[in-house]
Amino acid sequence: MPIAFVIRKTSDSYDYDNVDMHGKSKGFGYRGKSDGKIGLIRCPDCGKENYSMSVATGICCWCGWDANKYNK
Repeated sequence: MPIAFVIRKTSDSYDYDNVDMHGKSKGFGYRGKSDGKIGLIRCPDCGKENYSMSVATGICCWCGWDANKYNK
């Protein structure tokens, strides 16, 4: 199943936008406004929540799903 990204814009006072991801399960994270990188909080592939150290990489610490491959 392909992953669908839905960007939820925040006000200009925030340095990120919220991201909803729909795949096997519903995942979510954030996208930095300056660099566009994805922070992966809950994985849309396995549905598990990431450890705080893995969130910033955009790679799920449980299954290895990489949000950076889909962030174009």
